[in-house]
Amino acid sequence: MIRKTVRRNLKVAAGVALFCGMVLGTTAYADFNCGGTLGGVLLYSDGSVMIQGSWRSDWTMICNTQNGWGGIDGSTCLAWYGAAVSAAKSHTSVGTSYSGNTYTCANLPTYSNTPAPVYFMTLAN
Repeated sequence: MIRKTVRRNLKVAAGVALFCGMVLGTTAYADFNCGGTLGGVLLYSDGSVMIQGSWRSDWTMICNTQNGWGGIDGSTCLAWYGAAVSAAKSHTSVGTSYSGNTYTCANLPTYSNTPAPVYFMTLAN
């Protein structure tokens, strides 16, 4: 019981540290955040990675593994894809963040019209 609690606390602490490093350690900022669970993750043959977040209930693009879409390089995109697949399978909550104030989570454009997210994160449940 104690070991399980310690492991859980370490996971939460690591997630908070990673999140703070991502937000505070870069010049990028986000004007709105979306969070929830994923109904699915889709990888097209052209490398486009789409997620179906509970906040949108439609497919939104988070990156492209092949072409650096939105300034997100291929290795980062592959990491995001792996994290998204894992989160979808385990029903773990995720979060995305976007710059600007043109959209909300509910009216975020879909498919390749989606703006590039500032980050993609998984959250401890």
